[in-house]
Amino acid sequence: MTVEFVCENCDKDVMRDLANGAESGECPHCGREYPIELSASMLQGGKVDRCVLCRRDKFYVQKDFNPRLGILIFAIGVAFSYHTYGLTLVIATIIDFILYKVLKTVTICYHCRAIYRDFEEDPEDRGFDHELAMSLVMKDKRKQEQEKTVA
Repeated sequence: MTVEFVCENCDKDVMRDLANGAESGECPHCGREYPIELSASMLQGGKVDRCVLCRRDKFYVQKDFNPRLGILIFAIGVAFSYHTYGLTLVIATIIDFILYKVLKTVTICYHCRAIYRDFEEDPEDRGFDHELAMSLVMKDKRKQEQEKTVA
């Protein structure tokens, strides 16, 4: 059970093991301390129901695979499809299907983009929803504007 995130201080990737119920984590690059709060569900290896970093509860799921690599596979298939009479497109599709079946699913926080691995998948979490993401961004902007006017 791990969480991977980008350090706010140095913009480098940080991976923390959550299996031992860690209460804090430190960026190995700059030393910034991150308080980590695991929910009861997460302590038992269950579903991710609250982000350990930003404490929010909106998540999406996706396969643990670099989308750019997937596009590259299909781009190669398309580039050679004329010369192979479409065989490379069939091969690219088969590779994509195998990867889809073999790779695990990760849970990702909409707000801070923290990636959770080796947790139980929540059936309520779906793939990335652009409308939800934009509504959350707008909600955060309104909240920041209200805080500025109050201060």
